[in-house]
Amino acid sequence: MIDQAWKLVLGLALIAALAVVSAAKRYLSAGGVAAAVVIGVVVLVAGGLGWLIVLMAFTVLGSALTRTGADLKGIISGLKADRGAKNVLANGLPPMIIAVASSLIAGLPWSVAFTAAVAAATSDTVSTEIGMLSRSPPRRITKPWRTVPPGISGGVSAIGTLAGLLAAGAIALLAAALGLMSEPGQVVLAALVGFVGNIVDSMLGDLAEVKYRCGTGAIVEDPSTCDQPVERIGHPIINNHTVNAIAISIAGVLAMLLSMI
Repeated sequence: MIDQAWKLVLGLALIAALAVVSAAKRYLSAGGVAAAVVIGVVVLVAGGLGWLIVLMAFTVLGSALTRTGADLKGIISGLKADRGAKNVLANGLPPMIIAVASSLIAGLPWSVAFTAAVAAATSDTVSTEIGMLSRSPPRRITKPWRTVPPGISGGVSAIGTLAGLLAAGAIALLAAALGLMSEPGQVVLAALVGFVGNIVDSMLGDLAEVKYRCGTGAIVEDPSTCDQPVERIGHPIINNHTVNAIAISIAGVLAMLLSMI
């Protein structure tokens, strides 16, 4: 059995390898790599190797789907990296905080909360990337009779939603295989709450996240893509990163509360 020292060494090696690949392939910007390394080391030390592997599974899957989706959609990668520090922090800070809390306060189902938080992040990312490839236009989650442009927050598709549910389940099963959870009920709970986090993300994205209406009537999240004056929709301080962090945090807290009942 691998002792703690070797687990630490193995974990640091995995973090270093992922950092090098992410930088070389431009999955992450320089700031994104730095943020990912810090979060990875903290999760490794506070939670353990299994916790780190679960978080890395999200990172690897998200990066692979983002790049593969771009290739399938005919998007030529430029010099800009796929994800920056803000994206990494929005998705990684809530699980990291849960891991730190688990090392400070014993007796609470922190591993279930951690798994649900990572499952929520993974479910949202997978839903977004797979949904972008749907042949049918996405629909507003709060007003499904209305379609929205692909990639707009709050838009959902059948294939993206199903993919998100499967992704949440995959993360929960991985966590169970690595010993983070031992009871079947905990696995199911983490998966379902992770998927709920994805739905919460979509609802917040639709109702609260800032967007812009171009002079042509098109709805975009980046006003610089409009050639004409824009109208702001939603709250100015609630962007995609804010929504991600809130939804992931809600999933973690909800999973903990439900598992204590």
